[in-house]
Amino acid sequence: MRGTTAAIGIFTTALAGACLFHDDPTDPTTSTGSTSGTTTDDTPTTGADQCPNNCPLPGPCRQITCTDGACGVADLPAGTVWPGTVGDCRQDVCDGKGGLQSELADDPPPQVPGDCERYVCDAGDVVTMLDASDVPDDANDCTDDTCEGATPLNTPRPMHTACGPGLSQFCHTDAACRPCKQVTDACEDYGAEPHDNQETALDLGTISDNDGDGSFACGTIKGANDVDWFTFAGDDAFLNYVDPVRSLVTQNGGGGRVCVYLQCNGGGTSINCGSATDDIAPLGQKGCCSASSVAPKLNCDGLDDSAKIWIRVDTPQDLACVPYQLDYHF
Repeated sequence: MRGTTAAIGIFTTALAGACLFHDDPTDPTTSTGSTSGTTTDDTPTTGADQCPNNCPLPGPCRQITCTDGACGVADLPAGTVWPGTVGDCRQDVCDGKGGLQSELADDPPPQVPGDCERYVCDAGDVVTMLDASDVPDDANDCTDDTCEGATPLNTPRPMHTACGPGLSQFCHTDAACRPCKQVTDACEDYGAEPHDNQETALDLGTISDNDGDGSFACGTIKGANDVDWFTFAGDDAFLNYVDPVRSLVTQNGGGGRVCVYLQCNGGGTSINCGSATDDIAPLGQKGCCSASSVAPKLNCDGLDDSAKIWIRVDTPQDLACVPYQLDYHF
């Protein structure tokens, strides 16, 4: 005999492209095996191209069979799991006679991450239980993710807790992770001191005009009589472009000012301040000042724009305390 009962695995594939098929006991062309899993004959659909690809859908707990090119159906073995409702703590299984039976199953609904709860099955019922390990992860180093009963919590961590890449930054009380430490009403200055004039400017080393080169400095200005000075050697590397941007980020949202002064290593120095204010350093160098960022266009005599750079941070508004983060590159 060329045709045999198709395997259960083939049955699932065949269902997808078939039409709905019903066994009708009153139809003389159809006979159904009730308990033995026998194959039924369906004479209108015969031939190598018909079975099993074009056989009618056999219905729950039955599989397509092919005997000499004729489509038929057979009951699936008892205990075969039939797809049912997901997450209802039950499952449908075949009874071996073409029928379905419902059984208890460990099939809880999908869990909701971070809600401090989990679903479990209890005698066929879905039950919600507290789960203190299902914390609400907000991907923020500056919060503690915990559960208080069924309430998810993201509590800010203590000020100055290490955070960020390599734990090199600091948490603030608003749960933000920033490069500089938070300054309180006591107006702490976590920057290097003293560097209150151009002659004692804090030396930042050598910075090339590679856009990936540069860094930041943290400090605090305490009133109009306090200033911070920084300096570095700007190296104009071959084929690179000098665009010495300096930006000032103040903790309280304003009140600070940044000035940049430049002197070419060779020949004359020409700068264009753009929208910033022209200024002259105490030692005579040309420069530009602004409340937020300064990007003077530098032009040195010749092809090399290497230069000495000085940066001044102050508070012309006479504010008592201005914490800041100074970002710089050459």
